[in-house]
Amino acid sequence: MEITYFVSDCQIFGRFAAETLIPRFSVIVPLILLAVCERRIKDYRYGVFLYYMVAHASMWATIWSIWYLPNKDFAREGFIIMHFAFLAIGLGMPVVYHIPIHSLVLLNIIISNMWNHYEHFNMMISLAVPVFIGIIFIMLILENSYADQYLIKKELEKTSITDNLTEAFNRNKINEIISDDETEQLNIPQSSDIVVLMIDIDKFKRVNDSYGHDAGDKVLVFLAEQIKRCIRSSDMLIRWGGEEFVVFLVGAEMEVGLRIAEHIRHSVEHTENEVCPITISVGVSRYDGGNYHDAVRKADRALYYAKGHGRNLVVHYDDIADEDLKGYTETE
Repeated sequence: MEITYFVSDCQIFGRFAAETLIPRFSVIVPLILLAVCERRIKDYRYGVFLYYMVAHASMWATIWSIWYLPNKDFAREGFIIMHFAFLAIGLGMPVVYHIPIHSLVLLNIIISNMWNHYEHFNMMISLAVPVFIGIIFIMLILENSYADQYLIKKELEKTSITDNLTEAFNRNKINEIISDDETEQLNIPQSSDIVVLMIDIDKFKRVNDSYGHDAGDKVLVFLAEQIKRCIRSSDMLIRWGGEEFVVFLVGAEMEVGLRIAEHIRHSVEHTENEVCPITISVGVSRYDGGNYHDAVRKADRALYYAKGHGRNLVVHYDDIADEDLKGYTETE
């Protein structure tokens, strides 16, 4: 935009405006700086500040050019247009940060008047201040509107992948971390070491039959809370179905995974809940890449073994023999 103003300079001079050629094209320098720095900046907020820098540089290029113009009246229109340039940039920045940066436009006009001596300076300020205030109001309205939409969108996204009762993830969460729908391979970048836990409440049907389904829901919430206390923020807890939960321990070696599983089992057994004492069985396996169902299936088989050998156990899939799985029915 700044460079195209060179055409209007030529119109004002009535000839090729050699005097403003360098000032108008000087804006290329901050544009080059923007292009170089923008690639290295990952946080968009810092990138927006670079755009503000270019906008201010463009304004000072205009002020520099005005110094040479025989008629400075058109500066009013140029400065008003600059306000809308700042509005365009400000749509990517919170209003609270935009206000002080945008207000510098008024300061630029006041300072530059010291040597450009705008003939209608008072009118220039009288026009600029309402435009500035109006733009701030526009940005506030847009920010509040977009904020509401953003919060609604985030809530819908959370609801779609979250179990309403336990606030653990539901199975839809898996779709977010699958890198390939055909291979169903997990895409968890933190580490290639993932331990899978399949957790099931022992004799949960008795809880529902003896205390009712509302009490059963309280037990499920209790279990989810105990699991969350024992795992890390980088791990993933999914309600797999009914009273079954799957945990993906990200970046954990098998020894650590077994220790965490045992910690969960012990915590559930020795922590009181408001319904009745419960225990859990845990099947453990390793995810080595490929289809995640293979790892979950192995954990489920280990869980089946734990159920058949006394319950209230943690069992590693590699510790059981094939003949010990006779009669196994996949519960996944």
